[in-house]
Amino acid sequence: MPTDLSPRDRAAIEAHGLTVAEVERQLALLRRPPARLRLVRPATAGDGVRRVEAGEHAALLALADEAARAGRLTKFVPASGAASRMFAFLAPGSPETPEKRIFSESVDAFAFAGDLDFDRLAATPKGLLPFHVYPDGPRTAFEEHLYEAAATVRDVSGLCRVHFTVSPLHRSAFEETLGEVRERVERATGARFEVSFSEQAPSTDTIAADLAGGPYRTSAGSLLFRPGGHGALLPNLGALARAGADVVLVKNIDNVVPDARRGPTLLWKRLLTGLLVKLERSSRRERPIRVAGVVRNEGEPGGGPFWVAGPRGPSLQIVESAEVDTRDPAQAALWKSATHFNPVDLVCSLRDVGGRPFDLPLFVDEEAVFVAEKFHEGKPLKALERPGLWNGAMALWKTCFVEVPKETFAPVKTALDLLRPDHRA
Repeated sequence: MPTDLSPRDRAAIEAHGLTVAEVERQLALLRRPPARLRLVRPATAGDGVRRVEAGEHAALLALADEAARAGRLTKFVPASGAASRMFAFLAPGSPETPEKRIFSESVDAFAFAGDLDFDRLAATPKGLLPFHVYPDGPRTAFEEHLYEAAATVRDVSGLCRVHFTVSPLHRSAFEETLGEVRERVERATGARFEVSFSEQAPSTDTIAADLAGGPYRTSAGSLLFRPGGHGALLPNLGALARAGADVVLVKNIDNVVPDARRGPTLLWKRLLTGLLVKLERSSRRERPIRVAGVVRNEGEPGGGPFWVAGPRGPSLQIVESAEVDTRDPAQAALWKSATHFNPVDLVCSLRDVGGRPFDLPLFVDEEAVFVAEKFHEGKPLKALERPGLWNGAMALWKTCFVEVPKETFAPVKTALDLLRPDHRA
């Protein structure tokens, strides 16, 4: 059903890099969201989740090192998030809680202990927050990812290619930090870094709807566009491929550990890379390939690997709870029976057998969207997120799930996570 859009609306849509047809499509999805995914069964060890045996390590590591030396590898780090959620429990006026008590009793243990202004900490990009303490000073998550890259994607000349997706508001801060730490990291690792940045394009934003399904209007009468979720980073990944990236290692900004804890992470990142190269050599490569590490499920919130029903039969997918109809007892039981969890630790092959970059939008399940109720100016609205980068945006990729040890997964969702042993340098 076409929506009545004024000339002012149409101008706003075009200024955002969108088309009226795309906005109409999004509003239709908000009015009538697609059916939830149908889980067939969880992916388990031996049934969708592969275990790499010790006897395979040498061959896979050799393949990973060969790809690294040839300059095929790039590290891709989504880093646009702010640290506000990490410090939400410290917000002025928030109630006294055990978390507040632990924070105050342990305050000197944090790498950011010299700067405890709540507003400043909450506004800092998570990637630029000091995470770990070393004898020569603290390191930010951003800097730690450079150290990790030096041990995983370095080519024969010593060059490491690393790409960060950042908020436009904080890009200059990342660039300044790179200028401050580059020489120190290069001296410590013997590597050189080719670091690039990109931002989420405004054209990946989505229109907000009111609860009746029409375009949401702000108090000024304007349309409201909202960020389209991490699935909006697919164009960034595609642009990286068109610029020359071949095999890309994807990992979130907050999942990084200090030097003393990095051994398992480096080993398994190289094993995943070697397995991807092995799959490339045994595949016709008619579609992108992803090898995704999964950890044993120990109650962490988030998605996991499942066999999902589809028109061509069950396929392996990373599924979030919002994609499942948990009101259906059978589906809820399948969801709860998951044995593994998705830590966002992927290695992706972005080129076909002829070396041409894949047109990544061709492999997206466009109906795998997320619809949620949000608020703006105190009024409720319907928000649309694009198919998640490692969910619907990779739905039609060739997928291999691999069990990795929990030591490779150390996310920082709240400041107190930095007190865990995983983050003690």
